[in-house]
Amino acid sequence: MNTVNKNPFERFTQKGAASALWMCLLLAGCFASCSISEDNVEDENHPVYVWTEGQKYYYAFYEKIFLVEVSNKIVLTFDESYLSDIQQYLQKISKILHMELANFDRSYILTTVENSNVRALMEDLKKQAGVKSVNQMYWLLNDMDWVYGGTEMGVTDEIVVQFKENTSQQKIDEIYKKYRLEILNVNELFQVLSVPIDFDPLEVANAIQTSGLTNFCCPNFLVEVSFFTSSANYEQPQERYYYAFNFLNFNLK
Repeated sequence: MNTVNKNPFERFTQKGAASALWMCLLLAGCFASCSISEDNVEDENHPVYVWTEGQKYYYAFYEKIFLVEVSNKIVLTFDESYLSDIQQYLQKISKILHMELANFDRSYILTTVENSNVRALMEDLKKQAGVKSVNQMYWLLNDMDWVYGGTEMGVTDEIVVQFKENTSQQKIDEIYKKYRLEILNVNELFQVLSVPIDFDPLEVANAIQTSGLTNFCCPNFLVEVSFFTSSANYEQPQERYYYAFNFLNFNLK
């Protein structure tokens, strides 16, 4: 199993991390301006991609960023105390081709065999004790990534929200109650909330963002991060997927 030997971002402060993450949201909006539109798109190496009704998306502030499902990848997030049980269960499933422990032992990135019934598998996984969320992996697809498949964006149970200053606590509590949200972390810039397994975190985040009560609300995506260094002594971290809003050493446990 993959473990983390060293956190490469430990020198960053929480404020610095949060500022960088605001920039990530802004960049996502910039990507949208050069991303594949809702029209058909084709290049010389790929067939036409057709945007369909019901296409998944999230909001980068007030702009929709469209996502494309990775048909053979699932993100399973669970209570850490169930790691051993879940690992043993997954190893018995013939449909799973590869399983990668991620998110500091709180998620599995599962790759399934071709043409397997992913939806049925996801429903079965949701029934297992300790499982907090089971969601499809997505691509954030833009022109530069088209040939390479896109940036992988994994949805877990977590969403991140910043309520407007004039939003009353009563309104905020109503949001908590409506979606049965669990508060994981609150700081001066945003809140991290856990969505129950019977809700779609993408849909919940979008509904909250369009309520008029927030500056932003989106999933706390697991994003694949690549590290590059010129130092021969640098210890390459074994983790590949980091929460977008806490990969800079946020501790949200």
